[in-house]
Amino acid sequence: MTFPLRLARVFLVVAGMLMLFESLLGLDYALDVGFGSLRALLSDFCLTMGFPIYLSGLSSLRGASASLWAFLILQWLNHGHVGFHVGIMLANPFDWLHGLFSFLSAILVSVSTWLLIRPQDGIVHVNMRTVFE
Repeated sequence: MTFPLRLARVFLVVAGMLMLFESLLGLDYALDVGFGSLRALLSDFCLTMGFPIYLSGLSSLRGASASLWAFLILQWLNHGHVGFHVGIMLANPFDWLHGLFSFLSAILVSVSTWLLIRPQDGIVHVNMRTVFE
């Protein structure tokens, strides 16, 4: 086992734990938000879907990396739209745990993808199943 593969495994495990904690914390927050409107459903989606999006790496690490970055942007826009003001007010995405965990997970999965996609001994790992074999 090469050093980049071991490092990618560690990064993917840490990213998975961060996203799992974010999703479990989001389940608790979603109960407070409720399910009464489309806006509340979008907020609940942004609070709870981190880990399932991370698990899309079972089929493609590139897809999981792109999805996590898109999810971070969606969370950021949703977080900026919360409140009684009209329109979107872009806030700091790192002032709450969900934004910080999503950002760190997106970076870790992207670096892992880069480590595994670059050619090394003719073996290219493209999904989590082959990384953790």
